[in-house]
Order: sequence, then C-alpha cells, then structure tokens
Amino acid sequence: MTATRPLPENRNPLLEEERAPAHEILVERRCLGRTELKVKPGQVGTSNATKPDNLGVLDYAHLRVPLPKDLGTSGIFSRGSNRKFPESYFLMRRSNDGFVSATGMFKAAFPYAQAEEEIAEKDYIKNLSDTASEEVAGNVWIHPDQALQLADEYGIRLWIAALLDPEPITHGNDPHIKSPPPYSQSKMANGSRRSRSPEKKQQQPQQPPVETRASTRSRRSASVRSESPG
Repeated sequence: MTATRPLPENRNPLLEEERAPAHEILVERRCLGRTELKVKPGQVGTSNATKPDNLGVLDYAHLRVPLPKDLGTSGIFSRGSNRKFPESYFLMRRSNDGFVSATGMFKAAFPYAQAEEEIAEKDYIKNLSDTASEEVAGNVWIHPDQALQLADEYGIRLWIAALLDPEPITHGNDPHIKSPPPYSQSKMANGSRRSRSPEKKQQQPQQPPVETRASTRSRRSASVRSESPG
C-alpha cells in the first residue's frame, strides 16, 4: 500500500512508539468482547450496514488506546454526557475472519481530524483490494496484511502488531466469545516485538584461523535465517 492521499497533520502523540508500553504488555492488555448489532424492524435492509447478514452477534478482540485530553478541535470526537471528551478508544479485530477496523485505526491515530477527512479516508480504504465489501457496525474492515501496511502510514504499527499477535487472549467478559483466527508472526517482522529493557550485547565470535575460515563460511551459509515477529 502506498500513500496516495493527504493524511491529517496532527497525530495522536500518545501512540508514538517511544511513549508506548512494550509489545508484550500491549498483547496482555487485549480483551475479547461481544456486541449485538440490531436496528428497528423497519430499518432492516435499507443500507449495507442494516442487511440481515451484517446484523446479529459480533465477537471481536480489542485493544484500548489512549486519547489526548485536548480534543476541542476534533471533528470526529465529541463530549459525552459528562461534558468530557473520551479518554480512550479501541482498536478492533473481528473474530469471524480476523479483519481489522480501519475506521477505528484512523480515529485512534488522528483524533484531531475533521469529519470530512474521516469520510475521505474511508472512501479511500473502501477502494483497496483487501477491504471487506460490507461495512459492519459502522466500520470499514480490512485484511490484517493491509492493516499492518496502513499502520505504517498512520504511525501505529506497534499497536496493530500487538492486536494481531497470535498469543491467546485471556481477558473477556464471556468465556464463550470466539477469538479471531491466529495471524502469522512471520508477516509482522518489523521490530514491533521489542522490550523496554536494554538489549544485552552479544559477544562477538572470535575470528577463526585463516586456514579454517572458508569451511566455516560454508557451514554458515547453510543455516536458516529466522524472522522476528513485529
């Protein structure tokens, strides 16, 4: 995916990797949730979102992300009944096919965006090849591969990599909630699984004698390079 459109200038500073928890902590914070999508009888089938196939029980995994406090200029977040802006939002991955909410990604990454910017980005996402054909729960859903690429553009790869991590999700309000299908770690090799503690320096191997260097190099070329998850 190549960025071919302007994105909002102001991003969510709380999602910068330097300020975010370690990958392992974000993975542990994920939860499973369930919601029932329903509309009034007269509204069924009046739009894509209200088609019978897009209604009913929706199981999903979610990861809470912090929002800035000063959202007075936001066109996509408004004050609640307590006259305060929301303090957090959720990145979501639905359980039936593992697709990720691109709508949620945009709101989390660009909380200061205006409504017209959100609409323009939604239209852009809808035209991508790996986007689900139907909106569900008011969200546009994209394949995990595409979500990682979009996360790079949005500057939130660490958070999406945690959402996609194949480790079992142990938090949820119902043991019967279905988890999303596991996602291959090999596709997340971009350094997102990292620790906040300093890495230990690896001891450099001693240089082999000149007469054995060629045979050592030959053995080394036969080794298999492993990919670190990101």
